[in-house]
Amino acid sequence: MSKKNITIIGTGAYGTALANVLADNDNNVIMYGIVEQQVDDINIYHQNSVFFDNKKINKKIRATNSMAAALENTDILILGVPTTAIKHVVNDIIKYAKKPMDIINTAKGLDEENLGLLSDKIKKYFEKSNVLASYSALYGPSIAIEVVDRQPTAIMIASETIEKAKELCDVFSNEYFYMYPTTDIAGCEISAALKNSIAIGGGILKAYNAGDNAHATLLTLGLNEMYEFGKHFGAKLETFLNFAGLGDLILTASSKKSRNFRLGETIVELNDAKKALESFKLTVEGVETARIAHEIGIKYEINMNFFEIIYNILYNNVKPISLLNNVFRDVKLV
Repeated sequence: MSKKNITIIGTGAYGTALANVLADNDNNVIMYGIVEQQVDDINIYHQNSVFFDNKKINKKIRATNSMAAALENTDILILGVPTTAIKHVVNDIIKYAKKPMDIINTAKGLDEENLGLLSDKIKKYFEKSNVLASYSALYGPSIAIEVVDRQPTAIMIASETIEKAKELCDVFSNEYFYMYPTTDIAGCEISAALKNSIAIGGGILKAYNAGDNAHATLLTLGLNEMYEFGKHFGAKLETFLNFAGLGDLILTASSKKSRNFRLGETIVELNDAKKALESFKLTVEGVETARIAHEIGIKYEINMNFFEIIYNILYNNVKPISLLNNVFRDVKLV
């Protein structure tokens, strides 16, 4: 595989981790960021200390705060920004892009406006331009710090064709970062979004010292609800058993490295979801996802007992003990 010119929009933790992987694979990697201090940190000191202290990243990675410069020769563009920033970023990309590019999304979530898939919304943003050569997205258990440390990691890339997915696997895969292809964008996207809300529940049970039996049960019923939700969008069952589904769910709902998991613990500590959310400085994706999933469940009459409970904890300030008392009753299994 020949070298690719790859642009990563955003200088966040996950974007930096992917930049390191791609630079290790001898690609030309440039990161676009709006914080000048981060851009300088990457260019001068070869680190992104906001997220990784003084840990070094590949010296070949370049950074810029000029969108035009970032898109000068791009073959592959990675959207490494939060869901809320995507529309604004896409407008800038369309303005400065020189040619069609393979677009890869890393944001996790659902489409709040249309109560549907985020991927459909992103593709719609690009549809009146000639920028989008193909759409893909990354999913799976890949905590950024472990990727930067070059610890073994396996994820999925979901593309519209299996040929494109396999081509991109060759760009990313190496001796510590393993990527596998799929065309089930819907199944991967739903898994990636909903597992964040389930992780909040995992943190709640952990803070109550509910035990390993309860934790395993929560993951099982959560996976079942993910699939029931996904069926409505044509998702395949096998997707919920791969790295995007089961793999990411186990990680996110079990690890203190997960912001969603830590939020669940904090909700119990304060016995108040509203206060817990006010105390959190970082984005916790599972909060917004729980609300949108709840609304989609109502709209399409999807049986989602866990999501109803977690929604009430997060948005109606129901006490977190309600999860422990009610989530294991009348579980519907696939």
